Amino acid sequence: TNALQKIALILSPLDLHVRNDGFNQRSNWTQFWENSKDCFHLDSICHGNGEWFYDHSRANGPDTKKYQPTITYTQDKKYGSKWPDKRNYFNVSSSTQYHGSNQCPFSLTPYHVVAVVAQTSYNDMIGEFYMRCIQGLNGLMQDYPPQSEKDLQLYLHFFEVGKQNVFHGHRLFLGVLPHNDKVDTFVSLVEDDSCQCFEKLVFCGYNVEMKLNDGNITNTTKTFIPSSAIESKSTLMKLRQDLLTHYATKDPMLRHKISQHRRQILLQGGVREEKIGNVDEWKMIGLTDRKYRRIWLNIDDDIKTCEEFLPHKVMCIKLNVEEAESSEEQLLMHASLDVLIGIHGSQFTNGVFLPRHGFILELLPWIPNYSVDKWAARTHGPTPMGHVFINSDLHHLGYCLGRESVPLCEHVDKADEVLDEACLTNKTSGVSKQFAWDVRDFNVDVGIVEKFISSFLLQNSTNCDEMQKRGRENGFILYNVFCSHANESEYSAEHYYQERCEF
Repeated sequence: TNALQKIALILSPLDLHVRNDGFNQRSNWTQFWENSKDCFHLDSICHGNGEWFYDHSRANGPDTKKYQPTITYTQDKKYGSKWPDKRNYFNVSSSTQYHGSNQCPFSLTPYHVVAVVAQTSYNDMIGEFYMRCIQGLNGLMQDYPPQSEKDLQLYLHFFEVGKQNVFHGHRLFLGVLPHNDKVDTFVSLVEDDSCQCFEKLVFCGYNVEMKLNDGNITNTTKTFIPSSAIESKSTLMKLRQDLLTHYATKDPMLRHKISQHRRQILLQGGVREEKIGNVDEWKMIGLTDRKYRRIWLNIDDDIKTCEEFLPHKVMCIKLNVEEAESSEEQLLMHASLDVLIGIHGSQFTNGVFLPRHGFILELLPWIPNYSVDKWAARTHGPTPMGHVFINSDLHHLGYCLGRESVPLCEHVDKADEVLDEACLTNKTSGVSKQFAWDVRDFNVDVGIVEKFISSFLLQNSTNCDEMQKRGRENGFILYNVFCSHANESEYSAEHYYQERCEF
C-alpha cells in the first residue's frame, strides 16, 4: 500500500530557558528528532495573518546557532486519487526581519509546547497510521524520551481535502506517545487567527530536497515532501506491549472496567445474572458491523448461529467502532473481546488490544482471476493488515470467501463462468463498480463461524502441529499462531501459509 504517514511537531525550548524548579537546561540533551533521518527542525518560528516567519529577537541567547532556512512544503500534485488540502500551507523565508512583538508571543504552555503533526493521504486508514507513523514515533520516543509529557502537543496533518477529522482511533494510538493529551489538525494550527511563535518546529516523515536558484550554490531553497513512513528500529509486537502497558498504568481500574464491560455484554445478550458466573470464563466474539462499504449483510444470521454455543459460554456481538464516543470506549470494546472477525479493513488494527492468545479471523474477499487487487486475499504471506500481528502473541487466521459471498448478478447461473464474469464486470450497468472488493458488501456462510468456534475457540490445545492440522482440515490460513511445540510451556509465533485461495 502507498498510504503515507508523516509527522511534524512543535518542540519545547528547554535548551533556552531555566525552569522555575531550578533544573538547569540540558545543553547536551539528545532529542528524538535529532536521531532520525526522517526528522528535521526549524528554530523560533511563528505563524500569524496566514504567514509563517522566523523570529530573530533571541539571536543573542545561550543558543545562537538557530536553524532558520528558506523552506517550503508543497502538495500541489494529486496523490493517486487523492486531492491535497491546500490549507496545509507552509512557506517560510530566512530573510524575514521580524524581531519580536507582544502581539506575537512565544507559547507560554508549562514547560513549553511540543506539537507533532502526522500526515497521511489515507487518514481514515488507521492501520496505515499505526504501522507507518505510530510505530516509528514510539520507537524514537522510547529511546529518546522528552523530559516531560507536558513538553509535547500533537497535531495530525492530513493530506486529503475533505478529510480533516481526528478520529477516536487516532487518539487511542497516539496515547502511547508522551504528550500533553491535546491533539488537533495541522489545518487548525494554520488557520488560527492569533499570532503564535514556537521555539522549535520539527517535522518527521518528510524528505528534504535542495534546489539551486540560478545555479548558485549559495542561493538555495529547500523543499520537503512526504516520505513513505517514519523508520523504526522497534517492532510492532513491542508497540502492542507498550500500548497495553501504557493504558494499564494510566488507569489502574482498567482490568475491573473490562470485566464490568464483559458482564454488561452478557446481560444485554440475554444471559441472566445467575448464569454468568466468572466473566473471564466466557469467550466474546466481535463481528465487525461496518455501516459504509464492505457491509456484512447477513450478520444477524451469524449472530443467531452463535447462540447455539451459549451453553459453551460463547457470546457473539456486533462491533461498530464508529459507535464509540471516546478512545477509552474503543479500548474497552476491543479489550473485552477474545475474538475479532470481519472482512479486510483497518478496524482490525484495534485487535492489538485483545488479550494474549486472542483470535483475529480475517475474511478474505472473493477475487477471481479476472479481477485485480489480489493482494487483499493474499494467502502465501501476511495480508496488509496481517503485518500488525506478525510474530505477536495473537492468533491471526484467514478464511477465503467464495462466489456465494457476492450479492451481485444473482439472476445469472453461477455455473456459467463466462456469463457470470460478463455480468460482474459490466460497466454499462454499473455492476463493475459495485463488484470492486473494497466497496463490495458481502455475505458470510454461517458455517464459517461455526467451524471457527468448534475448530479453534473451543479447543484447549494450542500445540503448533494440532493447530496447523485443524487449519488445513477446515480451510483456515494460519498467518500467525502463538503456539507450543513439545514443551507446552514454551510458545513461539509460527506461520502456516497456503499457496492460494481455493474458491
